[in-house]
Amino acid sequence: MSLRRSWALFRHEMRITFSDPGVLVFLIFMPVLFTTVMKPLFQLSLNAEGFSSASGAEQAVPGMAAMFAGFSAAFAGFTFFREHGWATWDRLRASSATTLDIMVGKLAPPLLITTVQIFTLFGVGVILLDLNISGSIVGLVVVVVAFAMSMLSFGLAITALSRTSLQLNTYANLGAIVFAVIGGAMVPTTLLPNWAQTLGHFTPTFWAMDGLLGVVLDGDGVVDVVRPTLILLLFTAGFAAIAALKFRVEETKIFYG
Repeated sequence: MSLRRSWALFRHEMRITFSDPGVLVFLIFMPVLFTTVMKPLFQLSLNAEGFSSASGAEQAVPGMAAMFAGFSAAFAGFTFFREHGWATWDRLRASSATTLDIMVGKLAPPLLITTVQIFTLFGVGVILLDLNISGSIVGLVVVVVAFAMSMLSFGLAITALSRTSLQLNTYANLGAIVFAVIGGAMVPTTLLPNWAQTLGHFTPTFWAMDGLLGVVLDGDGVVDVVRPTLILLLFTAGFAAIAALKFRVEETKIFYG
């Protein structure tokens, strides 16, 4: 593996991604807007659960961060589909960059973007939305990074399963919505029917919310987030296994851009 070649691909992908101002709107403005709108509703819910001093940001910030991280999973796929749409995939493969160089260079940007997106929303929450994090910041970081990794591997898995960019977009959006709803990001799990609460355990978002809410609301430390973090890493490994079985570098994909 050549770090120089991976770094060159990384810079190229970051430049392409942020050449579109709409990306910043989606990554920052939309999550903040949704968080601001949902905060009063979540305050009522948290107050009813016994958190009398909660502002609502304690659920809104982790919830919207987790939901939009799910939508960001498609970024991993589009880095590959663009190459096919621009007819540069075969040239990239024929270059001196190895498959590992290409994968690292293309997957590092969406992982970084998702992680920064989540941390930015938490920062905005603390500064502007009265978010109080009562637990370990290190524990929070651990859960965020593990969740970002699971979303990256989910994005790679649906990329491997998709023939066209429309399929990729459909899988990503459907996954993000389902994960957010039954995983407790859009609606607190206590308000969901029993069957949805049960199914929620089979989503990475549920365990991300479990870890994040534990840190934010319950004052959990690093030891307390070990379980949700390990489960998130299991999701990461599972999605990565699907990608490894189904992804074919020689397969032609169709990009509608």
